[in-house]
Amino acid sequence: MIDCVLMAGGLPREEDPLYDYTRGKPKALLDVAGRPMAQWVLEALDEAPSVETIVVAGLDDEGVLSSPKIARYVPDQGSMLGNAIAAIEAVLQADPETDRVLSCSADIPLLTGAMVERLLAQCTDPTVELYISIVSRERMEQRFPDSRRSYVHFTDGDYAGGDLHVGASYIAHKYRDLWDGLFASRKSALKQAGRLGPAFLARLLARRLSLAELERRVYDKFGINGRALIAQDAEIGMDADKPFQLEICRRELAR
Repeated sequence: MIDCVLMAGGLPREEDPLYDYTRGKPKALLDVAGRPMAQWVLEALDEAPSVETIVVAGLDDEGVLSSPKIARYVPDQGSMLGNAIAAIEAVLQADPETDRVLSCSADIPLLTGAMVERLLAQCTDPTVELYISIVSRERMEQRFPDSRRSYVHFTDGDYAGGDLHVGASYIAHKYRDLWDGLFASRKSALKQAGRLGPAFLARLLARRLSLAELERRVYDKFGINGRALIAQDAEIGMDADKPFQLEICRRELAR
């Protein structure tokens, strides 16, 4: 069993592609086929037997969302990292023995419980501090040919970032300075890669870098035992970041 942090904070600003849709309201509460976007994600987590409790990060309890697994709402702390840390602290307050936490974005409404279970079943190594989900270009474009996702190019293939991750409960505090920088550049894989050094970035740009090399470099540079986790389901990476991606999700769920 694992506890989950649902990352639902953030108000789109005027420069955000979804600002005209939200108009000052949380992105997580955008209507998708008659329900708040985050509600679809909650229902997937409800369906996943391995998920025990859920802490909703970045929202107040306004009675809009419902789930028997919600243990607590953590109000928006002003940043994604602040929300994550506050939510993990809430998990640990309820159960200090918690060693791993599932992090899930509220903007992947096509997620299902079976997909959550398939991903968790891949997280088998207790020495790994952080599993980061990724989705292959082949799988993403086969399932969502119009998704127009951004990909990072490795010798193993091209991958987009996913939105389900599993990490040690202490990881947010232990590596806080690192997360500050990574969250600030989360929309640019190249800026994030640059933190690993110019030689590393050059190999990445030349498409001469493997996923295993990335994992080794992260460990050597920051001391984190991380693992890139190739998700079996494209829906894990089908986040509604732009209007056309939101419409894809709406069409899928309306059916």
